[in-house]
Amino acid sequence: MRNAVLIATVALATVARAEYTETAVTNGGTISGRVTYDGAPPKPEKITITQDPGTCGTSRELDEWQVSASGGVKDTVVYLVDIKSGKKMDLPAKPTLDQKGCRYDPHVQIIGQNADLQVKNSDPILHNIHSYQEGRTILNLAEPKQGMVVEKKMKKAGGQSLKCDVHNFMRGGLFVAENPYAAVTDAEGKYELKDVPPGTYQIATFHEVAGTKMGTVTVAAGGKASYDAKIKK
Repeated sequence: MRNAVLIATVALATVARAEYTETAVTNGGTISGRVTYDGAPPKPEKITITQDPGTCGTSRELDEWQVSASGGVKDTVVYLVDIKSGKKMDLPAKPTLDQKGCRYDPHVQIIGQNADLQVKNSDPILHNIHSYQEGRTILNLAEPKQGMVVEKKMKKAGGQSLKCDVHNFMRGGLFVAENPYAAVTDAEGKYELKDVPPGTYQIATFHEVAGTKMGTVTVAAGGKASYDAKIKK
């Protein structure tokens, strides 16, 4: 059984790395849905800040889980895993990840694979940007000066959880996309993927705490498909 799971995982990883080709989409459909918390959502944890309170404030609620009153989970990435061709990649070539007020801005964002990420420190204190994917370090950058910008080419596809090693309450995430069919959920957990060529696809969610969850969706020519997901800590 263990070998079968390993083979399936390797096969999925191989599919996920398939090269994407841009092509005209004339009969595309739309996938939409909602990501909600599975069960009773965790209550926001309020912490006292002792490191650099002049910049970071003296207390805050941790924002790893942003769940609406109706259970929608904000800042979850929903994406197609195995799509091989479709609309043009329209993500910025030089996206920015800023650190302002001891928060990541944006909290979660989608970046195109091989884009040059501009990592900026807008605070007058030391930050250390540390990102992880499945427990492995992807980025580990120290920025001791205000206004400092470090550029990094984002080669490793998939979701990454962010944290600051200096300020452990600073958390966030980013997603490096191999194709343009990815979206970040809004405050109610809603998302939409447009101009999807007809077919059946593996679809997944990535959340900075919950990790990745897989599913399947079928899109008819010019049609509307629905995919909802439940995630939890």
